[in-house]
Amino acid sequence: MIVMTCKAVRETEGWKAMKKSNPALEKELLESMMDEEHGRDIMMQKEKNRKSNEQRIYLQLCEAMEALVHIFRDGCRTIGPHDKDLKEHQTPCDYGDCCKGLELLVRHFASCKLRVPGGCIHCKRMWQLLELHSRLCTDSNSCRVPLCRNLKEKIRKQSKKDEIKWKILVKRILRTKRIGGAPIFVSSNSNSSP
Repeated sequence: MIVMTCKAVRETEGWKAMKKSNPALEKELLESMMDEEHGRDIMMQKEKNRKSNEQRIYLQLCEAMEALVHIFRDGCRTIGPHDKDLKEHQTPCDYGDCCKGLELLVRHFASCKLRVPGGCIHCKRMWQLLELHSRLCTDSNSCRVPLCRNLKEKIRKQSKKDEIKWKILVKRILRTKRIGGAPIFVSSNSNSSP
């Protein structure tokens, strides 16, 4: 209370009487208040850093979802839908490193021999990205991202506890990008740009 209302407290008769009768106590209280303020500043900075890191992660996930749709709808250099003519030497796409990383992950996922529960960390990551996409996708019937429709069905049968975690993540990603469920995540057959 003293820290929050320091100026008002120091102007009270009680504070003035304490100051006269016990100056060491006043000094100790003032030092304690300074430590408290410093601690509060540190906590506020840590919270600000935590929120900033969280925001960065949600933006990265959003970009990964857009790049995933890009790969399976439009194709990108050496990977894409079977009905697209891919050119390895075409200009880089807008997703850059994200797209390249997803390309490597998709290739690994397609050829991994370690298909056991709790096995390959890269395959787990791909499953998570595919599930996140299916939760964001607004039209899984026309979506070209693999397993989108199958994962939507699996989601309907999922436990409430798991469902709550995913809903929170989806909500935060949509809020971070301020897209409000825009069809950027839908991988339709049309050639609309993201």
